[in-house]
Amino acid sequence: MTATIRTALLTLAALAPLPTGCTTDDPASDGSTAGSTGNAAGTSSGSGSGSDPTVADSSGASGADTTGGTADPTATAEFFARWPGLWVGPVDSMTSAGDFPTMNMDVRPADGHTLFSRTDLDGGNSLRMAMVVEQHDGEDVLVFRNGGYFLGILRDSRTRLVEADLEAERWRFCSIDAGCEYVDAVFDFEGPDALDMHVDVRGTTHFDWPATRAELREIDGPFPVDDTPQPGDAPFPEMPTLEVTLTWTTPLAEASDAWVILSTTACNLGGGCTPSRFIRGHADAGATSLVLTLEQIHADDYKANAILDRNGNLAGTFLPDAGDTVSIPNSNVSVDATGTTEVSLPLLVDL
Repeated sequence: MTATIRTALLTLAALAPLPTGCTTDDPASDGSTAGSTGNAAGTSSGSGSGSDPTVADSSGASGADTTGGTADPTATAEFFARWPGLWVGPVDSMTSAGDFPTMNMDVRPADGHTLFSRTDLDGGNSLRMAMVVEQHDGEDVLVFRNGGYFLGILRDSRTRLVEADLEAERWRFCSIDAGCEYVDAVFDFEGPDALDMHVDVRGTTHFDWPATRAELREIDGPFPVDDTPQPGDAPFPEMPTLEVTLTWTTPLAEASDAWVILSTTACNLGGGCTPSRFIRGHADAGATSLVLTLEQIHADDYKANAILDRNGNLAGTFLPDAGDTVSIPNSNVSVDATGTTEVSLPLLVDL
């Protein structure tokens, strides 16, 4: 495992502490499976204002002109309008795990209620985010939900919108169970295509994600399509799965990593595309195939590129180099709207 990948795994683990109510029970209980793409750490952790959560207020003044405890419709609608897109940026982590070179979040509707995104490192470590209006303690609130599996441990946190300043383009979320003193996550937009996500945990800066929107994901009409609040314990929406079988001719002389990279535009050897989803797997010495599974993926038509990373330096760049073996560039892959889509990608070209 390369130093970059090791740092990435540790960073995902550190991005969210085990939240109150965290469980390591059957992964199906939260609407996902640990399987080959289990989920890793939740990104929205943090806390630190020392204040109790206040009602979201589109004027930007915490606690002023409250809406009676319900989600402010203007603040909620504005966030749903801003959030869809392929957001890309490095994670600047103040934890002992260090930084993470890129986190790509392809934010799209997973159903009529939920905007969802997920990024994977490998079969057991990934990160997901969801935005949905839920009902908590009799109130309808905009919820930022995040979590997943890291080394078999489930992280699953819910934070609620407590403050919104539409003029400053700033939304603040705090832990539903433990308040801002535990989790304090701020989405600070700078125009339509720039964002700084800042998270405090227990009063200490935890991480920053300065991201840009590399691609827009347009939604037909207002979102949510169905404005019925969801239960406060609802699972993640059911989503499609993509199973990719990689094959190559010569058995590996030594163990190597292999990657599948999906994008909505064509890639070339110099880049030219932004990964929407990617996943790494490990192939043992002597192997001639590897199955990689991407769970909770948005149904769409993708360009797929597979790389046998023989020298272990692909993380953070996604660019193959001398010694690697690659598939035919930009193979067309269509992910069905339901169930599991199975595809094969032969790795035929040695660089």
